[in-house]
Amino acid sequence: MKDGTRVTDSMWQGSGVDLDAYLSRVGYQADVAPNLATLRGLHAAHVEAIAFENIDAVIGRKAVPLDLDSVQEKIVRNGRGGWCLEQVVLMAAVLDRIGFTFSAFAARTRIRTGNKFGPALHVALCVELDTERWLFDVSFGGYGLHEPILLAESSRLDGDWSFDLVREPHGEHVLRFLRPEGAAELFGFTTDPRYPADFELLNHFCLTHPRSPFNHRLILQRTQPKVRHVLIGNTLTEIRPGEPATFRELDEAETLAAPAEIFGITLAPGDAESLRKTVAGLAGAGRH
Repeated sequence: MKDGTRVTDSMWQGSGVDLDAYLSRVGYQADVAPNLATLRGLHAAHVEAIAFENIDAVIGRKAVPLDLDSVQEKIVRNGRGGWCLEQVVLMAAVLDRIGFTFSAFAARTRIRTGNKFGPALHVALCVELDTERWLFDVSFGGYGLHEPILLAESSRLDGDWSFDLVREPHGEHVLRFLRPEGAAELFGFTTDPRYPADFELLNHFCLTHPRSPFNHRLILQRTQPKVRHVLIGNTLTEIRPGEPATFRELDEAETLAAPAEIFGITLAPGDAESLRKTVAGLAGAGRH
């Protein structure tokens, strides 16, 4: 067991997480403690290793369980990714086990839609360290943060990948991805707390609702140090530091190879076959 951990009995289930297995999954080798160095290191390791993916929803699975045991089995032990709710359940348990103080909040995604008033389907964490608060979001995907950003007005994170936070007149914080082609608004949020029971309602919407963006087309996303990949349907977007994004249409074989080859996702044989049938069906229906 890494240093600096505690056994907890909170709603975030830190006592139930296999911390060593998680750290091995994301390739994090340093000791852990409830400090900023660990927070930054875990964030970067997680987003590089674990992809955002909605394969279970796309292949028609009737449930995407959010209990910690199921999430660990899927993401940690079986080499899958997950959508934001699964990843937040896992990450909250890890941070709780290490001893961080944090809360969860919901955000309204703006990227691609530009809609400021859509449903608040994305979930992230607000971590408190000393007198500061940090936006910790490992599950937004290819456009998201690679490390935490200070949760304050006019906060900025610079480097190969640059972000800032702005505050709108009505009170919402907005996270923006700063790119050569301009600032892209990712999501707007307040820090009103959300709880695991709220996650179940959002999970049901994402899986079953006709207007869910996640149950009718393949969405895979991954952030790595020098390239970010986003696959929506069969359109692959590649984003590199300081360069405009590039887009490429994948054929059926490339789309089916992408989970493993580009996004580091391990699919069981049955799931791979279900995805093959789904991708072929979407292509045949002209929706792929």
